[in-house]
Amino acid sequence: MSDISLAIDIGGSKLLVGVVDKEGNIISQAKTMFIHPTQNSIMKDIRELCTSMIAGKDVGSIGVSIPGLADPNRGLWLDSVFSKVHDFPIGPILFDTFHLPVFIDNDANNCACAERMFGCAKHVDDFIWLTISNGCGSGVFLGGKLFSGCFGNAGEIGHICVTDEPYVCPCGNVGCLEAVAAGPGIVRRYLKATGISKTSLSAKDIADLAKKGDEVALSVFQKTGIYIGRAIAAAVNVLNVPLVVLGGGISLDSNLFMNQVKESVAQHIYRTANRNLEITTTKLGYDASLLGAAANAFIYMK
Repeated sequence: MSDISLAIDIGGSKLLVGVVDKEGNIISQAKTMFIHPTQNSIMKDIRELCTSMIAGKDVGSIGVSIPGLADPNRGLWLDSVFSKVHDFPIGPILFDTFHLPVFIDNDANNCACAERMFGCAKHVDDFIWLTISNGCGSGVFLGGKLFSGCFGNAGEIGHICVTDEPYVCPCGNVGCLEAVAAGPGIVRRYLKATGISKTSLSAKDIADLAKKGDEVALSVFQKTGIYIGRAIAAAVNVLNVPLVVLGGGISLDSNLFMNQVKESVAQHIYRTANRNLEITTTKLGYDASLLGAAANAFIYMK
């Protein structure tokens, strides 16, 4: 059995591919940005980046991280409210293209697999991974295994209602964590607070403004921490896990809101039942979802 996997990380705005070994070493990788992604353009980019990358390498499997809902058994990318993809048979297409076994899953589930295999949860059987990026998703490990739920969609913490404010989520509901704490929600809240209409701003731009002393930007991120804390508290009250790991692009600026996350959790959690909860950010960084795609493939290839 090969000790390396081709990992494909499809984000809302980027495609990252790499060859990864079982120790979590990225042997090679390449990246491209999406303009207006469609199913055809995504596959075209994957073929272009991967074909030369795996040439001459003993790759034994393909792992894929997708944003949104997945059907791992059929290799389907079911839905992504951010990317507007529906019922995309990406697994079968990749198998026909590269003639290797393909394992797909939601990016947050795969990130949880990476944290379990390569990160701070190596020796933790029960934990939650929470992605805060262009969307908000999570992966849940219970009893040392990824928990998928009855219909394969467990862990949608991004769609816990955390506010009465009228922010509509891409899922169609109002007040979801994703509506206010994901990148587009942060931008929307900052623009509303300032009254400006500069649509080219990103959440990273606003984080940079906060670091430079912009009080409105800092306030927006601190409120983001409150929202995240409410969602974490709700999930931990149900699952009673000892560890929550934050990842995704927004988490890279967690110093702007982590204190508020912990204060909010303390306000909303059943403290007696969850005395030793640890909340931390991943050390896997930007590559967590790429490593997760490979980790998922390694787990299933055992």
